[in-house]
Amino acid sequence: MLQQIKKCKSFFQSKAEFFLGPLAVLGLRLYMAQIFFKSGHLKFENYLNDDWESTLFLFREIHPLPGIPVELAAVMGTAGELGLSVLLAVGFMGRFAAVGLFFMTSVIQFVMPEINVHLIWFLMLGALIAYGSGPLSVDGVFRLFSKR
Repeated sequence: MLQQIKKCKSFFQSKAEFFLGPLAVLGLRLYMAQIFFKSGHLKFENYLNDDWESTLFLFREIHPLPGIPVELAAVMGTAGELGLSVLLAVGFMGRFAAVGLFFMTSVIQFVMPEINVHLIWFLMLGALIAYGSGPLSVDGVFRLFSKR
C-alpha cells in the first residue's frame, strides 16, 4: 500500500513539474514584465506627448536618485523599464533582465521605502534569477536546439 502511494505521488509530482513548472515561470515573467512595462510606457508616452517634464518631475521631486542627474535617471529608468521588461516577457536573456529589474526594484525600495509590494517583487525576480526563463521562452528554445 505504501509503495502504491509513493508511486502515485511520484507520478503526480513529475507531471506537475513538467506541466505546471514552465507555466508558473511564464506567469512570473509576464506578471513582472507588465508591471515595469506599464510604468516605462507611461513615461515614454509623456515624452511622445511633449510632457517629458512630468517624468522629470517624478525623478526630481517624488523619487530622486542621489548623485544622478535627473535627465539621465529619467532616460535610464524609462529605457530599463521598457527594454528589460520586453526581454523578460519573451524570455530572451531572462536572467540578465531579471537581475536588471531586481536592481531597479532595489533602487525603488531605497527611494520609496513606504511601499511594501517590493518584497514580493524581490521574491519573484529572485526565483527567475535562480531558475531562469524556463522552457517556454526564447532562452528555452535556444537551450533545446543547442543540445542537438
